[in-house]
Amino acid sequence: MGVASRTAPQKPHGGPNKKGAPMAYRIDTISVAKELDSVKLEHLPGLIVDECLTDCAKELSATADMILSGAMTLPHETLAMPKKKFEPRPVIVASTAARVAYTALVNSVSDSLGPKSREEENWQKHESFTARNESNYIVRFDIVSFYEYIDHDVLSQQLLTHTLNPEAVQKLGRVLNSMTKTGRGLPQLLSASDHLSDVYISTLERRLARDGYPTVRYADDFTAACPDWETANVIIERAAEYARDLGLVLSSEKTVIKKRSTIIAEAEAGARFINDYIETAKSALMVEVFLWSRYGEMAKESQTPDDKEAMEATMWSLVHDWYKRVTEVEPEDSFHVEGHYRPLLRKAIGLLRGCEERIPEDILHEIVFKHPLFLDSVCGYVTARAETYPREDPWKAIHKLSAMGRQSPWAKLWLLDTVARTNVRNSWSYLPVLDWVDQQVGDRHEVVRAQAAWAASCHGRLSEGNLTKLYTHASPLSQHALAACMAKQEGIGKGIIQSIKQDGPMNRKAFDWVQNKENSTS
Repeated sequence: MGVASRTAPQKPHGGPNKKGAPMAYRIDTISVAKELDSVKLEHLPGLIVDECLTDCAKELSATADMILSGAMTLPHETLAMPKKKFEPRPVIVASTAARVAYTALVNSVSDSLGPKSREEENWQKHESFTARNESNYIVRFDIVSFYEYIDHDVLSQQLLTHTLNPEAVQKLGRVLNSMTKTGRGLPQLLSASDHLSDVYISTLERRLARDGYPTVRYADDFTAACPDWETANVIIERAAEYARDLGLVLSSEKTVIKKRSTIIAEAEAGARFINDYIETAKSALMVEVFLWSRYGEMAKESQTPDDKEAMEATMWSLVHDWYKRVTEVEPEDSFHVEGHYRPLLRKAIGLLRGCEERIPEDILHEIVFKHPLFLDSVCGYVTARAETYPREDPWKAIHKLSAMGRQSPWAKLWLLDTVARTNVRNSWSYLPVLDWVDQQVGDRHEVVRAQAAWAASCHGRLSEGNLTKLYTHASPLSQHALAACMAKQEGIGKGIIQSIKQDGPMNRKAFDWVQNKENSTS
């Protein structure tokens, strides 16, 4: 997710104006409201609660200003998102205006917060650290549930030290406490939170550096180099101590000590694994062409496949071999047989979007069953192929995925987005999927209900009764999204339309946004 454009230069907090009065601290919410990509939640599809406010910068900015002044509350809810293992990750979904306020507030002091770890060059530096360092041992560790346990009081003290801006820090504390209610935690999947978390965890990084241990960090993933096993254990003990001072705990599962030579050998084995697949694919695609020379003699010439063709064949073989491996063992044993296949699966799904032959539904289902976090890639695969190959039936895959029993709210949002974006309708699986959408209209999460209403309205499925019932139980988190659904769905009575449109300026703008889109495509 990108970061909003820089705000205009701010005058120092407390500086005098022409009359000698203190200069008010201003937060530029309008710039953020004009660039809604900066407040969209990472690893989630485009939510209708955000998209329908594309033309609503003025109203969003005014609402964000009221939130920052304390005159308006921050509507929000918490969704569960899967992690690599079985425990879910709590994701706070605040209203669009609340995220504008929060992002603008962090942007206003960002120049004082120090570097961001989540830059591409930092990832490359982190990944290449082992190869560049000549120490005998490498220590790796990260923090358990890092974002959830960030202490607001500790963070406030750190921010005061960095910014010398008590007004901004006080406002930020109020915003965070209103969203978490516990005095701990940052809303995840937002660039603004990433920057605040860097400020928080950099204390641990600096303390290790002052102790003389070469360390690199990407987010809360640390890698340190050391000459021997004893020093490696000292680093872990120091890191655990410094983390406790911040109210954090090292992950026992992800804290490891390895010989540098072992890590390099593992990386080389991974490279050989994929290279062997590529060479096998190229050999299988190699064709021999018989040509007649100008003198009437026949010659034989080999034609080498191009890189794109070879890579598609490589990924096709890799996906099918992975499927064969994991389905030949019990589900609890599949993790141990995946080996080098697992980190390549997401890349394979992306590269095979344009392949003429489609990945079978059973394989897509198994990928999501084994790795729920890969659902976003699978949904992207289904959506892309529905556009590129309109004669294919995408609903078989969507039906199989929507029928899975293991569905987090995060998964439902991705599936509902896929339904909304898929226009092909000639399939026996189409109606069962819409029946599933109808069920999600009654989900206990407000953001899921709004997304389900949008998917239903995109297929002419949202009844007036369901719309009014949803609106009755909606908060400012999704009311404007339901106004957009109302504009999308034909057959809604004029009285209902007027009663919802007139319920606020964002409702009117969301309604008009849909109608303008419909008119531009008709």
